[in-house]
Amino acid sequence: MKAKSERQYALLIVSASEQFNTLVKRSIPNGSFDVIEIRKSISLAQRELLSRRYDVVVINSPLPDDLGVNFALDIASRYTSGILLVAPGEICDDVAEHVIDQGIISSPKPINRNTIEHCIRHLCADQDKIKALEKKLSTADDKLDEMRIVNKAKWLLIANESMTEADAHRYIGKQAMDKCVSKRIIAEDIIDKWED
Repeated sequence: MKAKSERQYALLIVSASEQFNTLVKRSIPNGSFDVIEIRKSISLAQRELLSRRYDVVVINSPLPDDLGVNFALDIASRYTSGILLVAPGEICDDVAEHVIDQGIISSPKPINRNTIEHCIRHLCADQDKIKALEKKLSTADDKLDEMRIVNKAKWLLIANESMTEADAHRYIGKQAMDKCVSKRIIAEDIIDKWED
């Protein structure tokens, strides 16, 4: 797992068993999780998921208000959380078949400390990949948005200042350099001027 000075994770344990909750807490390396919450039913866990984002959700099936399989599928469809679903051994293969396509890790009971740690480490690694992809996507969206705004400003310059596209492009670039601001800011000023 990551060192304490690096990324911290949030863990939600959904389990009515104190013994299971203690086992999970003992299975995670110290310093990896800055938030560890336990909810003893699906309804309480659903409320908790509305209030904050969790990197990893561990579900101990069955729960007092349901088996937990549909709850796990709901989390997978609505959030990016990594999910470990621990199910009774006699139904675990059926559960696994039902949830595997949604990226949910399932494991049979009884489960040991090493298996829990191994699964949680994989889920945290997946969360790191998701965060990196979200950051790349956000950067790409920002660049596309800037290009759209700059292009709009260029067309306004072409229409209103009788510039060629190359002249408009150079003008925006030079203004941005002269004023030490981004092309987007210059483009937004041009748009404001001509669309008012």
